[in-house]
Amino acid sequence: MSRLLPTALAVLSLAAVAGMAHAQGPRGNQDANGDGVISAQEFEDAARARFQRLDANHDGVIDAEELAAIQKRMEARRAEHPEAGRGPGGGAGALAAMDADHDGKITEAEALAASKARFAALDADKDGVLSPAEQPVRRGSPN
Repeated sequence: MSRLLPTALAVLSLAAVAGMAHAQGPRGNQDANGDGVISAQEFEDAARARFQRLDANHDGVIDAEELAAIQKRMEARRAEHPEAGRGPGGGAGALAAMDADHDGKITEAEALAASKARFAALDADKDGVLSPAEQPVRRGSPN
């Protein structure tokens, strides 16, 4: 029994990781259904998930302390992988630009408004989805 429990937990963990990878799809959690296009809802859902991940203390805002921690993680990643360069989006500077009311905090509403504006800018043909040609190229992506 004592050997069965760790094995069962390992199998469940692998299944959970595989399920998350499948749910994220080929575009890093934006093309959630894997159909090759990103709908406005998928884009918003990904933005909401990203906000919740960055809101380390889960108080509904990304404050200066959290922005500093994000910047530190980005700098560490760039130091570890200098060949990767900067991806689209501008990093912590882009996060700070989301602070529409300039109070030093980014609310979920501000983040989602910025995400909607970005989607609208990327959706060149204004059909409500981002075709593969409209999707920004991401680091590590063959696009």
